[in-house]
Amino acid sequence: MINIIIPIVENVEEFESFVKRIAGKNTKIFVGITESLAGEFKVDSKFVEVHVFSNKSNKEEIINSLHSCKLEKGKILIARRPLTDEEYLGISNSTKDIATLKARRSKLFNSIRDFGKSVVFRFFAFSYFEDISGICFGETMFNLLSVCQDLSTASRINRFVGVQVEEVETATKPVKKDYSRIKNLCVLMLGILFFLGSVAGGVCTCIYGPLEALIVISVIAWILISIVVMMIAIVNFTRTTAVGQLRFGRAEEIL
Repeated sequence: MINIIIPIVENVEEFESFVKRIAGKNTKIFVGITESLAGEFKVDSKFVEVHVFSNKSNKEEIINSLHSCKLEKGKILIARRPLTDEEYLGISNSTKDIATLKARRSKLFNSIRDFGKSVVFRFFAFSYFEDISGICFGETMFNLLSVCQDLSTASRINRFVGVQVEEVETATKPVKKDYSRIKNLCVLMLGILFFLGSVAGGVCTCIYGPLEALIVISVIAWILISIVVMMIAIVNFTRTTAVGQLRFGRAEEIL
C-alpha cells in the first residue's frame, strides 16, 4: 500500500492528470486543495480522497493537515508537484527506507555537494534533501512518521539516523519553496556584517587600545564567536534556499 499526499495550490490540470495516472489498486491518494481551485479538480475515484482548505494555505501547511488523515500501513509518498512517470516509479518502487529526487549534475558538483553536506552534518547534526518535489518513505518508516508532529519538516530536513536513502536523478526543475527571499537574504547579510564588524572592531581595539593579554584574548574570542554566527547564517541561508522556511503549522480545512 502506498499513501500518496498531494498538496495543490497551483497547476490544477497537471495535478489532475498526474492523479488519474497513478490512482489504482494498492494506492490511497490524499489530495489537499485550496478552496478557490477545488472546482477545477475533477477526479472521481475510490482511491482518491479530496480535502478542501482555506485559500491562505500553502503546500507545507496542507501536508501537515493531510497527515491527520487515516493512512494505511505502508509507504508514504509526498508529491509537491506533478511527477513524471519515471520519477514516480523511481521513488515509489525503491526498496530503501527513504527515496527522494536529485538534480542531474556533474560528478564534480555532486562531490562538492556531498562534502558540504558532510560538513553541515558533522557540525550541526542534520542535512536536507536536495529536491523536495517528491519523497517516498518506506513501510519501515510508517510507525515513526505516524507519530511525527511535523511531516512537512520531516520530509525536507534529514535528521534520521541509521536509514538508507536513495536519490533518483531527474532533469525536471524542483518545486518552488515557501519562504521570504528578502528575509532570508537579510539574515545572511546580518551574519556577514556582524563578522566583518567584529574583525574591524577587533583590529581597531588592538591598534588603538592597550595591548594587554586579556584584551587580545577577548578580541580573539569575539572574532571566533562572530565566525560561528556567520557560519550559522550561511547554513540557514543555504538550507532555506534548498527546502524553504523550516516550520509551518496546519492548514484550515473547509468542511
